[in-house]
Amino acid sequence: MHARVIVIFAILFWVAWGASAEAASDLSGKLNLFVAGREQGIFEKTAVKFEKLNPMVRTRFVVTDGAEPLAALADGSADIVVLGRTLKPEEKDWAGTVVGWEGIAIMVNASNRVTDVTTKQITDLLEGKNRTWDELGGLASKIVVIHREEGKGVRPYLEQQLNLAGKLVNGKGVVEPDKEAIRTVSGSLNAVSYVNLSAGLGNVNVGVPVRLLSINKVDPELANVSSGAYPLRRPLVLVTKTPPSPVVKAFIDFMLDKDGQKAVLEEDFVPLLVTK
Repeated sequence: MHARVIVIFAILFWVAWGASAEAASDLSGKLNLFVAGREQGIFEKTAVKFEKLNPMVRTRFVVTDGAEPLAALADGSADIVVLGRTLKPEEKDWAGTVVGWEGIAIMVNASNRVTDVTTKQITDLLEGKNRTWDELGGLASKIVVIHREEGKGVRPYLEQQLNLAGKLVNGKGVVEPDKEAIRTVSGSLNAVSYVNLSAGLGNVNVGVPVRLLSINKVDPELANVSSGAYPLRRPLVLVTKTPPSPVVKAFIDFMLDKDGQKAVLEEDFVPLLVTK
């Protein structure tokens, strides 16, 4: 009887060991990531999970003290560079893979009567061409623009999307981060600012008195950001050399799979595929 139990235990052990060995990755090497933005949290989280799946791979975040990101790729100090834009035609030597999006929302107080604007109206508003809310269908009250800190948060991407660099009207103040912008707008009837769309939606859903404006009749929803119907979004692009090394390719595949996309969502960004 005891011998039979031992044999059964041995069989179960070897089956379990074999399954574990089969699941374990034989991928090995180093992976140097360059991330210089608010999306760093995504890759800190996914790097840990990626290493667990690939025990012989070590990831490291590259610090280059303000150097051009693609220069780190060119000199070999980075294996993957994360950009918030697509590659330009002259950057054809690199390969870019979009792994998610960030939606940018235009936010007003919940009591503001304005619910929808066009992209041109947003540009005019932020340039100071529209000065009162009645020009946009609201009350005859002065528009109070609450700006974000230069070069931080969603501001540089909004400027890029709407060609607003150096053109923003002087606002009433500058606030950072998103939660401060949300707090300020929630307490001012005439205020308007711009925030990460996912963070804004989260606050709307728990009853904070702010509203995210529809743009060109498209609602500020994750599914619309994912599909491209919502116009204010910027990509998360993994830029690599071509062809990528096995470790780099494995990480890109991981980011496109469920665990990587889950991390994108958890860090207030938008996965590649969102259904309503």
